[in-house]
Amino acid sequence: MPVNTLRAWTLGLLFTILGTGINQFFSMRYPSVTISSLVAQLVAYPAGRALAHALPIMRITVFGREIALNPDHHFNIKEHALITIMSNLSFGPSWATDIIQAQVAPAFLGLKTPVGYQFLLALTMQLFGLGMAGMAYRFIVEPPHMVWPSTLANAALFQTLHGRANPKADGWSISRYRFFVYVFAGGWLWYWLPGFLFTGLSTFAFICWAAPNNIVVNNLFGMSTGLAYLPTTFDWSQIAYNGSPLVVPFWAQANVFAGWVILFALVTPILYYTNTWYTAYLPFSGGDIYDNTGNVFNASRVVDRHGNFSPEDYKDYSPIFMPVTFALSYGISFATMTCVPTYIFLNYWKQIVGAFNPQRKKDIHARLIERYPDAPWWWYAALTAIVLGLTIMVQEVYDTQMPVWGVFLAFGLAAFYLIPTGSVYAVANLNSNVLTVLGEIISGYAIPGKPVVMLIFKFYAYTGLSQAMIFASDMKLGLYMKIPRRTLFVAQLTACIVGSLTQNAVVLWMLHHVKDICESDQPNKYTCPQGRVNFSSSIVWGAVGPARLYSVGKIYSGLLHLFWLGALLPVVTFFLKKKFPNSKLLRNLHWPLFFAGTGNVPPATGINYSSAFAVSFIFNKWIRGRYPHWWAKYNYVLSAALDSGLAISAIVIFFALVFPEVSLSWWGNNVQGTTADGMGTPWRKLGTNETFGPSSWN
Repeated sequence: MPVNTLRAWTLGLLFTILGTGINQFFSMRYPSVTISSLVAQLVAYPAGRALAHALPIMRITVFGREIALNPDHHFNIKEHALITIMSNLSFGPSWATDIIQAQVAPAFLGLKTPVGYQFLLALTMQLFGLGMAGMAYRFIVEPPHMVWPSTLANAALFQTLHGRANPKADGWSISRYRFFVYVFAGGWLWYWLPGFLFTGLSTFAFICWAAPNNIVVNNLFGMSTGLAYLPTTFDWSQIAYNGSPLVVPFWAQANVFAGWVILFALVTPILYYTNTWYTAYLPFSGGDIYDNTGNVFNASRVVDRHGNFSPEDYKDYSPIFMPVTFALSYGISFATMTCVPTYIFLNYWKQIVGAFNPQRKKDIHARLIERYPDAPWWWYAALTAIVLGLTIMVQEVYDTQMPVWGVFLAFGLAAFYLIPTGSVYAVANLNSNVLTVLGEIISGYAIPGKPVVMLIFKFYAYTGLSQAMIFASDMKLGLYMKIPRRTLFVAQLTACIVGSLTQNAVVLWMLHHVKDICESDQPNKYTCPQGRVNFSSSIVWGAVGPARLYSVGKIYSGLLHLFWLGALLPVVTFFLKKKFPNSKLLRNLHWPLFFAGTGNVPPATGINYSSAFAVSFIFNKWIRGRYPHWWAKYNYVLSAALDSGLAISAIVIFFALVFPEVSLSWWGNNVQGTTADGMGTPWRKLGTNETFGPSSWN
């Protein structure tokens, strides 16, 4: 079955350029829209079939080499998978462009940076992940228990579109394809309700609507700045906010839900209503930081025009305060940093060591892929070495003030967390990457007062690990679909380079041609939301620094205890399992999922966790146990159909209504904003000219 065909490469590169360009263009706008690789997977099918039938079956000569213009008139499943993998790699965010926005945009730092620096910064950040994923292939991709659940939905959609088998499943004889079409159409139509016509269905906090001014009720049941105790939503985008619960094993979803119940549903109300960290003067939940008047912290008041921290201005202004869920989320990140490597190395050290054995046991997928020439380990090692050299060159030639040891440390952090984070992602579809927080803390302590350096350090560590997860996931999809590893290597490398160049070209064009770009009142709403967030982050962590927040005696220093707690709990559980080997609770308790699973709070709220748990229980526990054949045939197709219908519907709504600024103002769309939850009303209120917090700070 041909895979390395001209038509596959043509469509793969076309989707890479169009997808990355469109996503980057709209990522600088709020509200925005994102075209996912699932959309590319759907569109590639008719496009591939049309191209296969339109092109003549003939061979042509390119650079002295004869290749098939069109091998046959059948667009096959492997070509489809290759196109999807290329799209998936490039459709995601490029965090380097956020740094460029924060540096270059006049609304932020307004610095002059060379074009070469901008392109190389993005390229090295993206490619570092490919090298790491390839070197870790035998640890986090090849083993049978590393299933990478999200790829199962992709594989199910491939089989739905290309397969013809239709066995009966617990009395159901409808084909996967027809089932997909029905659910896709229903999902597409339904999302018009919570997505535009009646947005109250998305955050269905009817208790808050009945008592809009009761602050405690809104704190506990609100879905904007509250805890969202009730799992009432009619919006698949809310249910699948952390990823489709249909592809996550029930035991994993149960661990994540338990983490939310204990850490947020139980702990945060105690902290909030006892005014711990002065949180009662702030909204219950949210991702903003505040000053001592309860207003959003104005980062520009503590830096000069060059972005350098001004201690005098900081002392005259205010310390930083965070909502209770935001503050606790940092503490949970501290626990995750120590918990993930401790748990993985305690419980999987035999598998990690066994991966070095050339005679290791392989499943059917790994054995079948051996029919093709391997992409040797040293290819990825050489790529990593080249990227490391280029990264050092970028910092030195363009004088970013990032020390060489900082480059090695950022790369080292990503490499250290690669196997632990990849192992969690591969079994539970959960990204436990906490290198944003760790990068902010390390750079803030080690290289204080340098906001841009903080961003560069943080994103080299975080992006390297995040990109490695994307590359590894697609390597697993390639393994399932039997894509030759050398073809996969070239495809991933090419898509990464082309996508990176496209993203940077779009950003540079917009920064120089869109009037008032990144200004908060930009007429067409190109306010650069991610660039703004990272600019503020650079000021808080790079300028003000973690020493003023977490050092001994500072307001949030107590959260540092979660470092040792995160390391201790897996050890205690490990020995308890030895003593009580038949305990089902201990066997299913997974501390990395318990802590890292709530990593999206805020902005996520309880509705995103309780509704996902309910769906997972129904489908992956009850239906899987009672109707196993139905579950095996339709579950992943259902997930792909719901995600696809939502994605296409959201795109249509955006371009047809949101972008041309068509609105529908009525009670069902406005009710959420009229409640204390929607307005973010704090429990305690300040009088005129009153402040809260310590009387002095430095």
